[in-house]
Amino acid sequence: MLASAAAADAQTAHELSASSTARIEITGEGTVVMRARNAKLVPYVLYDGEAHKPRLATITADVRTRTDAEGVDPASTVSFTVDDLSDATPKRLSSFSGAGAEGEIVAERYGAVTLPGCCAGPDIHNVRALETGQALFRATGPGAMGTVAWAEAPNAKPRTVRWAAFDGVVDDAEAEQGVLGRIRYGSDQGRLSSVELRATSRNDDLALGLSHAAVLVWIDPKPAASGDSRTPASGDPGAPQPIWAIEGISEPARLGGFRLVLTLDRHRLMTIPIEHDRLVTKRAMTSHGIAVRAAAE
Repeated sequence: MLASAAAADAQTAHELSASSTARIEITGEGTVVMRARNAKLVPYVLYDGEAHKPRLATITADVRTRTDAEGVDPASTVSFTVDDLSDATPKRLSSFSGAGAEGEIVAERYGAVTLPGCCAGPDIHNVRALETGQALFRATGPGAMGTVAWAEAPNAKPRTVRWAAFDGVVDDAEAEQGVLGRIRYGSDQGRLSSVELRATSRNDDLALGLSHAAVLVWIDPKPAASGDSRTPASGDPGAPQPIWAIEGISEPARLGGFRLVLTLDRHRLMTIPIEHDRLVTKRAMTSHGIAVRAAAE
């Protein structure tokens, strides 16, 4: 029986490999220039509600550094390819790349490319949906994805997940105008709504703090089915925060009645409601000299 089972299991099998290379140069001035190309194979299984589907992600980091410059060369890239291994012939599902030095699969649904911060700058994360390669958001902050909050409508069919991400990447011209960053809201299909945060006057300390340590949490006005009170929480990619105010709802026009909060060092800086699956800028409440306005999606 064991032999038969093993033979049956081996009817579809895949064996793959990947290679890595490195090049180190020493210039006439004594500068050491390094380039490492590292390929990593990450097999995982996606459950679509009916069956387990084997996948293989190949993550290739092409990282460049040199001793006469700080941090990672911005020309460094990380690329992803994702293949479906359900059948005898692998099927390419997605292929994408971005500027960065590190690549990670998160919750077996998302691919994150991270460019480490340099010179007090924040880590910058670009996140896509693994299965489709759809660009979702850019975020700053710690971890694999930065400052992100995840929410879900309990018992909704089809499954309804939403994210909100803070992006503290601001150029010099925007900083002079008091721009602190942007918050984007969306789904696994892409962005749905965006807002821009500004200080009434340039505030580099606040901008730096937000880009490194901002926190986003959801406020659900409806108690859980058990009657327990709902504590504001961020959720995570593998277990989004259940929002009972939208239980069973999947239609975008009906998604609303809950709020998103931005905090820093436990100080609430902004509260913005979600209605009709959009951030409602006109009803946002702010403090600490911050203003909010709609931004291009």
